[in-house]
Order: sequence, then C-alpha cells, then structure tokens
Amino acid sequence: MATRKQQEDNRQDNKTLWFLGALVVVFFLLWILFAPGRGFLHFLKLRKEITELTEENSRLEARNVELSEDIKRLRSDDKYLEEVARKKHGLLKKNETVFEFEPPKKKKE
Repeated sequence: MATRKQQEDNRQDNKTLWFLGALVVVFFLLWILFAPGRGFLHFLKLRKEITELTEENSRLEARNVELSEDIKRLRSDDKYLEEVARKKHGLLKKNETVFEFEPPKKKKE
C-alpha cells in the first residue's frame, strides 16, 4: 500500500503535469492567433484585403464597360463625336469664332 507521502507526491506530480499541459495548450493557442505571417489575425487581414480587392475589381469592371460603350458610341455616332470634341477638347469647325464673356464683377460697398 502506498503511503501517505507517496500519495501526496503523486498528487503534486499530477498537478504539475496538468499545469504544464495547460501551459503548452495556452502557448499553442496564442501561437495560432499571433504567429507572424500565418496566424489567425493575419488570416483576418488577408480576408479583408481580398474583400477590398474584389470590390475594386467590380468597380473597375463597371468602369471598363462604360468606357467600352463610350468608345463604340464615338466610333459610330458622328454627332456624339462632335459634341465630345467641342466640350472636352475645345475644337471648332472651320470659320467658327468663340466669344468668351466674363460675368460682371460685383461692386464693393
């Protein structure tokens, strides 16, 4: 039969073993959360970045469709081409003159 001293030593060894096991588990969980370059926080950051890039990609695709439609219209519609040339680039037809008037200035009182 085990003596009282041996039983207390076994209990103390079991407590130490459980403490060390719990410490290893806690360390492992902290490593999973904070490991540089591969931890859970890094995973969340990458997931957020993927979401942002996907949204930007959608915006760029929509802009690309708009520009493609604008190009098709410029190639096929002469009136639209003339309108764009006049408004955006300030082009004129032959024998046209542009008069620019400044708005009247307010008098100081």
